[in-house]
Amino acid sequence: MYKPHTRPAPVAFASILLASAAFCSAQELIYQEKFNDDGEAATPKRYTTTGRDVYEIPRIRSELSNTDQLGPIYWAHNFEVSFVGVPAPTTARRMLFAWDAAIDATTASPEVLQLWDSSVKWLLNNKAGAKIVVSPNAAAIGVLADRLTAAGYTVVDDDPAVAEEQIETQGDLLIHAVGAPGSRGAKAKIPLIAMSSPDLDDLVVSSIGTATAFEAGNATIAAPTHPAAGGKTGSFPVATGSFTWQLLGDQLPVGSTVLATLTRRIPPTITALTNVDALISGAKPSDKATASVATLDFSDASAGNYTDDNPLPGGVAGNWGLRVAGKLNVTAAGTYSFAIGTDDGGRLQIDADKNGFAASDTIIESLGPQGHTLAYGNATFAAAGVYDFQVISYNSGGGGDVEASVAKTAGGGKANLADVPDDWELLGTSGAVSPVKVQGALDATSYVPTGATEEVQVPFIVLLNGPNDTPPGAVFGGGPFTAFEGTGFFAIAGGNKWPYPPEHDTYRSLTLNPVNVTGKTNVKVTVALAATFLDFETSDFLDIVAYPKGLSSDPVVLAHYSAPTDATKYFADTTHSNTHRLDLNFQDATYDIPAGATDLVIEFRAATTFWNEIVGFDNVRITSGTASGGAPTVSIARSGTDLTLTFTGTLESAPSITGQWNAVPGAASPLVLKPAQLTGAAFYRAKQ
Repeated sequence: MYKPHTRPAPVAFASILLASAAFCSAQELIYQEKFNDDGEAATPKRYTTTGRDVYEIPRIRSELSNTDQLGPIYWAHNFEVSFVGVPAPTTARRMLFAWDAAIDATTASPEVLQLWDSSVKWLLNNKAGAKIVVSPNAAAIGVLADRLTAAGYTVVDDDPAVAEEQIETQGDLLIHAVGAPGSRGAKAKIPLIAMSSPDLDDLVVSSIGTATAFEAGNATIAAPTHPAAGGKTGSFPVATGSFTWQLLGDQLPVGSTVLATLTRRIPPTITALTNVDALISGAKPSDKATASVATLDFSDASAGNYTDDNPLPGGVAGNWGLRVAGKLNVTAAGTYSFAIGTDDGGRLQIDADKNGFAASDTIIESLGPQGHTLAYGNATFAAAGVYDFQVISYNSGGGGDVEASVAKTAGGGKANLADVPDDWELLGTSGAVSPVKVQGALDATSYVPTGATEEVQVPFIVLLNGPNDTPPGAVFGGGPFTAFEGTGFFAIAGGNKWPYPPEHDTYRSLTLNPVNVTGKTNVKVTVALAATFLDFETSDFLDIVAYPKGLSSDPVVLAHYSAPTDATKYFADTTHSNTHRLDLNFQDATYDIPAGATDLVIEFRAATTFWNEIVGFDNVRITSGTASGGAPTVSIARSGTDLTLTFTGTLESAPSITGQWNAVPGAASPLVLKPAQLTGAAFYRAKQ
């Protein structure tokens, strides 16, 4: 694609156009959809959709009677919607406070109540006699309400009948406590105190937090010069006894201020796969137990998809790590789909190159923590033979389980264990028919952590500036979608808030027209993808589906994008070990099309559940053949009266866009062009 370079008028530069094209590549671009106009309204149609619509806030209120959605909801092009993304600036000052309303006047320290006083003063910009609204009610903040009253403020219960856009009519400050509606106050034009861990992402003040019980150590002032500190410095007690603290998310908005931290005492525990890795390597101490089993299905009071339910070695329960190792006998080379079901998380590795386990051998990684969740991946075996494999898993508390299975047939791309269990079999099951079978018994080792209690500092009070502060504040994950091709893309937000289409009542779809790829080799589809990362659950998804031989052929799920767990809120390709973690900038993801495809149809299926749960796709490209190298690049920049071309590959120039193109003699990147060299129109391109 050619793009004209615009320049300031006072400098008499020539007209320069730039191009970047892999002209010497063996890869063929067969098809491209850019979504820069409405392809469903075109003649002929380029794609069809189901369940397409746009609801802006007034329509949401009037037709859906829904007051929770604080932005538009839609399945549509971005140019049909007022704004795709999360508004970035804060509308007023914000405070995140990790507290437990069960703390009373006898257990709270005087110092922490004084810090509360000074923080509220900062939020209110020292306004005396302010009216403070508490959602759901004043009782939800316990002793803090008494403290506010004693300071001369008027404390009132929130009136849920007041619309979100009119919250400021109730008072001067809003406190969002445990029990408040999830996003109550997210766009309030008055200061907000957020005190409910599961709602922090809905309030766009941090990633989702966790309510965690422990006996806290001291609080420590981290920003002693901030006015909200009230002159306090150093450390001081917080509360006497064990409480359930509304801890903040591990991701905070850019520019936020941690006013104070809290000491959290953590006994030896397993909360992630990395903890299990440390126990296996001996980096952290543990008690171990071993067992030999036939099937890879372990249960600790948690149900999965299979019923073998082997006990954990040593009878351990609650908090444990597990390594199960064995051998796979592959009787037919090819690509096979695998699945693991875990509560809380797990990793499947297969030593396909037979040189020992490494990160490159990871087929599936389901990070957790989570309830029983299925995750999928593919493994390619270049030849029949016996291969080592292992499954690492953990349970962070309560019930837990781990299961591993393989598809009965080759081909890869399968992700339907829950829907079509007969297409799969548990690893080690008797009478297995898959060409991939467990050989011999499985060796299982359980790990229970031991050792000393750790102390870590966690955010206790975090402040966000308001729009009139210097610098202005920003919400978590705020901003528009960027880096898309051209002017358009397709996206979904809050897709379950109006009825799904009758054709398939659990998702909305966009189906591209068939593309003839008959006889083509190494066919791939590349899609640009972006998403917010605030509040996704595992029920939210974007599936990229291929019908290799037209809509009458069996669909193949190329990728399933969703939250890795209900507690891990970003979007990633969970069928490929949570790769391509999405954010607000569009990024390319490329997937193989099964061999033998003819009339290839690509379909997108999507479902999300809230206004800030947004995922978009753009610039679909279908290619064949093998690229001979990376695409060349060329860019232009002004430096005083000079222009500088930076490029990769070979730089060519021409007097017109139609040629004749010739290599620029002796050109090396960067190439500086002086005004004397720019006496007329010039066209430049980079070539492989």
